[in-house]
Amino acid sequence: MKPLLAILSSILLCSCADMYVVKTDVAGGSTRTTATGDAKDSKGVYMTTNCGVGAYGPKAIYIRPFCIDTAVFKGDQTKTDGEMPIRKALTPVEFAGDLKEQLEKIAPARILRDNETPRTGWLVEGEFTLVDGGSAAGRFLFGHFGLGASHLALHVRVTDVDRGIVVYEFDMAGGSELQGPAGTVRSSGLGYARSFDLVNAAERIYLVLSPNAFRYGERSDVALH
Repeated sequence: MKPLLAILSSILLCSCADMYVVKTDVAGGSTRTTATGDAKDSKGVYMTTNCGVGAYGPKAIYIRPFCIDTAVFKGDQTKTDGEMPIRKALTPVEFAGDLKEQLEKIAPARILRDNETPRTGWLVEGEFTLVDGGSAAGRFLFGHFGLGASHLALHVRVTDVDRGIVVYEFDMAGGSELQGPAGTVRSSGLGYARSFDLVNAAERIYLVLSPNAFRYGERSDVALH
């Protein structure tokens, strides 16, 4: 009985909150491949390449706060409904800060103001389509079974300013998933899930745009014989 309980507990604990690219369309040369995830109504990932080589190594990265005016904004977000319009308006500002913190691992990053336009490097912008904080009560009662889970969906566009073309474009979706009241370092538990989801999304964008973010396969002194 104890081994069974241990296995069930490990399965529950492995259900980590995260964000994912949900559909991919890659265009390069004369070929085109498609890989689709589970999310519906996804616009996909589009990549403009040179001989199949993706864009990399920007001189700088500029971030424009993502548009949220047409996004569905619901769930547990604030203490009162009266505060919701303010929280919605500030969500792009919060996410831009999260994104800057992640993308400056690739190149110097800066958040643009309304009257500013980048002159070089990459411009990262996009739109939120869904910001759902879920239900703290639902996570308290049956969070490990998905009740009360938060959801976040957004569209990301990366433009090479020097060439004047969109080099990467993709949709992302995710949320708190199967998390209980205690939460994790990646999910809020009984707190507000929005900020956790925004940080997770920013980190995923960094990972998507990095050739080898975790430096897999690197070694200092081991040689093949």
